[in-house]
Amino acid sequence: MHIQKISRSIINRSCFSTSAVNEGTFLDQVMAYFNKASGHTNITQDKLDFYKSTDIVIKFNLPLVRDDGTYICVPAYRAQHKTYRLPTKGGTRLSPHINIEEVEALSFLMTLKNSILDLPYGGAKGGIGINPRKFSKREIETLMRRYTLELAKKNFIGAAIDVPGPDLGTGEQEMSWMKDAYTKFKGHQDINALGCVTGKAINQGGISGRQESTGMGIFFATREILNDVKFCQSVGIEPSLKGKSVIIQGYGNVGSFCAKYMYDYGAKIIGVAEHDGSIFNPNGINPYELAAHKTKTGGVKGFVNATKYWEDEQAIYQQCDIFIPAAFEKTVNAGNADKFNCKIIAEGANGPTTMAAEEKLLSKGVIFLPDILLNAGGVTVSYLEWLKNLKHINPGRMTRRWEEQAKHRILEVIKMSTGLNINIKDSKLAKKMLEGPSETDLVHTALEQSMIEAVNNIMATSKEYKVNLRLAAYISAINKLNEHFEMAGIEA
Repeated sequence: MHIQKISRSIINRSCFSTSAVNEGTFLDQVMAYFNKASGHTNITQDKLDFYKSTDIVIKFNLPLVRDDGTYICVPAYRAQHKTYRLPTKGGTRLSPHINIEEVEALSFLMTLKNSILDLPYGGAKGGIGINPRKFSKREIETLMRRYTLELAKKNFIGAAIDVPGPDLGTGEQEMSWMKDAYTKFKGHQDINALGCVTGKAINQGGISGRQESTGMGIFFATREILNDVKFCQSVGIEPSLKGKSVIIQGYGNVGSFCAKYMYDYGAKIIGVAEHDGSIFNPNGINPYELAAHKTKTGGVKGFVNATKYWEDEQAIYQQCDIFIPAAFEKTVNAGNADKFNCKIIAEGANGPTTMAAEEKLLSKGVIFLPDILLNAGGVTVSYLEWLKNLKHINPGRMTRRWEEQAKHRILEVIKMSTGLNINIKDSKLAKKMLEGPSETDLVHTALEQSMIEAVNNIMATSKEYKVNLRLAAYISAINKLNEHFEMAGIEA
């Protein structure tokens, strides 16, 4: 299938409901889920306290001379939640809402996510405290480069130390700037300098398939869960993603690619919320047409095939089978939980649901597909990009031609054995089927296999412990953390 690439976008939080103040911080929410899940394990409390603690978090200020000549200091952060495996791995965001607790919470989720996917990383997360919509390209480039240099001077970045990737407000351009700054600073001492960040442009050492990876991972995981007939029957929903109605909050890379893959599979996209409002059409929205409209106009407002438009988030409260929050944390909260009319919430963003909201919705029979499983596609493909940089060779370069020739030899054997006259010269489809795998083919199949294995593991854990999928995901990650430290020990 052909998936059109679109540029990154920033979601304006003011367009969406904010969490009730008494629900605690994002870090409080992550800790609460961890504590609830750990109660199902036999791990002692002292060890659990160690596993959930952040190893190190730093804050520093970046000086910037703005385009108008004024001077400002911009706060910047990086948290390494657990360095039990190196390098640590996690995104770098541009957001005016970022703070120390947020990066601690996000790095915690990365530790759990990497554990679930069996990736050889500790968890990390960082960012810069700006709204990128209010800064020029030159200003953002200056901040990204200075951020990278400050991390390098503090020994907080490198292919064997800590590997940032894209996140809210950043994409391949920002990651390429970071790579360029690092290689100029330390490239002469680090042969693996290209692996200092992931999510880079292809011509800067990136990998095919990274841009769509998170959205594709959500599709793969949701498809596999809904293909489990016994699970669907046990929770009272119809099996299969095909025919399901879907509403998405956030139409950047994650939301748009997820919409496209689900649409191609047979789901119906009926609503989308973005920074400039929300749209709805019960008969379905073509995600490719919407992506083209958003690329042209910068939002969803004015999309001709929408039957309803609201200046706020009202589309996300319409009746549907699946709601996908793909914007930011705590968007499904105690203040708006009663408004939702969906059967499934498939979490594309990090921490989009508060515990209070989840308890309300669980009592209504809503099923949650947890973030630390569903949106792990991005870090999975980042791992493949990192491996490509360490190996200094593109995936498939040494084997693609050989595999293609092997297929042709098998075809010749079939022709000789059966006497069939098989002519593929005039068939473009046949030629395509006989080609060796491209880098994109290898990335997509590796991602699909990784998500299937992770889903199967979480489903098995859910059945074993008789818990929902979120608790099963946390339990699986906690048990893997414990198994590591039981074997490796804790350094004195």
